Amino acid sequence: MNLTGVALRQKREEIGLSQARLSELSNIPQHILSSFELEKSTINQHSLSTLVNLLEEISSAKIKVSRKKRYQTHSFNGFVRDADRTELATITPENRNYVSLINSLERNRSTLPKSGKVISLFSGCGGFSLGFSWAGFEVMGFLELEEAYRAIYRENFPTVYELGDDIRKLEMEDIQVWKAGLGDVDVIIGGPPCQGFSLSGKRNATDQRNSLFRHYLRVVRELNPKVAIMENVRLLTSMKGPDGKLVLDHIYEDFQESGYQVKHFEINAKDYGVPQHRERVIFVATRNDLNIQPSIPWPTHGVSTSLFSESLPYRSFGDACSDLDFIESGGISQSDPFHVAVNHPDHVIEWLWNVPQGKSAHDNEDETLRPPSGYNTTYKRQIWDEPASTVQTTFGMISGCRNVHPFATRSLTIREAARIQSFPDTYKFIGTLGDIRSTIGNAVPPLLSYSIATHVKKEILNLVKVASL
Repeated sequence: MNLTGVALRQKREEIGLSQARLSELSNIPQHILSSFELEKSTINQHSLSTLVNLLEEISSAKIKVSRKKRYQTHSFNGFVRDADRTELATITPENRNYVSLINSLERNRSTLPKSGKVISLFSGCGGFSLGFSWAGFEVMGFLELEEAYRAIYRENFPTVYELGDDIRKLEMEDIQVWKAGLGDVDVIIGGPPCQGFSLSGKRNATDQRNSLFRHYLRVVRELNPKVAIMENVRLLTSMKGPDGKLVLDHIYEDFQESGYQVKHFEINAKDYGVPQHRERVIFVATRNDLNIQPSIPWPTHGVSTSLFSESLPYRSFGDACSDLDFIESGGISQSDPFHVAVNHPDHVIEWLWNVPQGKSAHDNEDETLRPPSGYNTTYKRQIWDEPASTVQTTFGMISGCRNVHPFATRSLTIREAARIQSFPDTYKFIGTLGDIRSTIGNAVPPLLSYSIATHVKKEILNLVKVASL
């Protein structure tokens, strides 16, 4: 889906979603959505990413729920809680191993011998870079548009050179300066926002109307790395350009014209030890002179089909979060400043209080305890012993898609989302809570990145060995 304003309206109407309801679910003001759909204005990258993820979730929902809106008074802390759920959130056997793994990978990052140079584009808060640095790559430079995300990146990668912000404003001379200062680059990584695949404009590398992907590719052509890796939402594989041709075909053609073999892989982060169901597409491009086919690592985790299966069990929500303090709506952890719960209105707590794992408040038999509108993916609890649902930028909204804790009646905290994304506890998040939530939701899970980086280092570049998962 090419997310222009017209495409957004068509998709919204196709699934029967009002503009007002989309505004409520996405937390984007309706007047901004209206102006965008009428193509009178644009909206920022992280809002577009939120809309794409939200529409993808709603499209996969089996039941559409639509009822007349009921007025609700927004009182807080008046709902009487008659049960302690703490005993349900028992620490899982894998929790200690998982938390120890991501924290030890981060602890060893600064002392690990470095080989292989990496440049990160569309860097966000640094999830993609973190996985590569865990694998012993030296991250040389980064580029990110949003200042709030750049600030988090700088906190965690203080010695990495900041290449710039808006990739569309890069001049050829800028890239040549990088090349002279950085030397040969082995890998370029990045995830151009999916709306950056509009493929508008002429096939002129310096045309500002070109897609963000072509600006990404412009850097690849100039720096000529051995490998280029690009991550995006799975939805990208079905998107079409203005010419009606699949964006996928354009990506293949452009990489091939630039001197690379390319292949895409539809993957799920849970297959690589991330405690989260997160479907993505990974493009791997290898320079022609290497004579090496693009590839990704075999999955390490899954459902064992026999006694001889080598797959490790999927990691679950509980594996990621069961050691954290159990807190309810409005609760504050005494030991972790990022483990703080949003204080939700009493009527929402009442809707959800007796909803079991994996179910939505829309499933309540008592109609008075159902939300007045929405889909059965909203106001929905996650499941303790299964991989968490996809962490989105709106994970702090209890009305969002699968954002409710399995046992506590609240949305996810920043620490829970960061753990589910596989960020170590020592990773530094600064700025507003909204910016932190957005950048965590948009990040490449570091543990997935680490798995890919390890494979690239050993199997494609044949550099020194690194520790495996």
